[in-house]
Amino acid sequence: MSEPLPPQVARRTYSGIRLGVVMVILALGFAVWREIANAPDGCVQRSLSAYFYTPVRPVFVGALLLIGFAMIVMWGKTSAEDAVLNVAGLLLSVVALVPTLDANYCSLPASVRGGSPETQVARIEDNDLIKANAETVARSFTALLFAFVVILVLVAVLTLKAWAGGNVPGRHERRAYIATWVVAAGTVAVLYWLYRDADDPDSVFNHDVHAWSANIAVGLVIVAVFLAARQNRGDPARRRWVWLYGLLGVAMVVTAVVVKGGDAVGLFSGWLDAHATFVVEAILIGFIAVFWVFQTIERRKEGAPTY
Repeated sequence: MSEPLPPQVARRTYSGIRLGVVMVILALGFAVWREIANAPDGCVQRSLSAYFYTPVRPVFVGALLLIGFAMIVMWGKTSAEDAVLNVAGLLLSVVALVPTLDANYCSLPASVRGGSPETQVARIEDNDLIKANAETVARSFTALLFAFVVILVLVAVLTLKAWAGGNVPGRHERRAYIATWVVAAGTVAVLYWLYRDADDPDSVFNHDVHAWSANIAVGLVIVAVFLAARQNRGDPARRRWVWLYGLLGVAMVVTAVVVKGGDAVGLFSGWLDAHATFVVEAILIGFIAVFWVFQTIERRKEGAPTY
């Protein structure tokens, strides 16, 4: 006997949030395309994050915040999947609010864009860029940390209250809840620890947090893709999802290795050499949209996780 479907309003809300993520990714892609099309010489920034400094900024920030929010609030099928998506969502929110220092490529004359990275950013020093955005980052990042802490405390209080009231899950379920909370809380603690040095222009927060957050977030999404493939292995009726998720995960890894790895060893030249980061980011965020579509279709009739 098949299990009853979850309430229709729950399924519509679930599908709406998931499809909303795909829509904001498409909106971001369209906004970037429009910016490139309207550039005097069709210039493309060296990274997707650099569009923070263009008229695309509201779409860029809003899209990443919405994607991060969805990853946090949507439950994974297992505690492992839930934990990696929670942290990925937290880090994408950081990427949205802590800007990259790679901001000057398209403002340079075309004749010098092929020079060294040092030449390409010579007209805007890192320290000047950090200083110019310091107040904006301070207000938005502290607000983000505040929201994360409130959510963590609220979840902890409500969970403990439910357990004290007799609604106690099994040992495995309790460990899963605690593990996902601890991983998220640890991430927030590390972000706060790094932010304490934000007043120092040479700090890790100002120079590395954006890139690290983006790379780790994408890496965790790739882990979630392979976890989704693994979760379908035991059911012959779901074999196609094993292949779809597996191939998607492999494609994401190959893209990252070939494009960024090739760029690191000097395999590329010309436009691709200068835009390797943009290319890999654009492809991977497209793959994230595909992953989200896959999960929306696969899980559209399922209720909440059992853990």
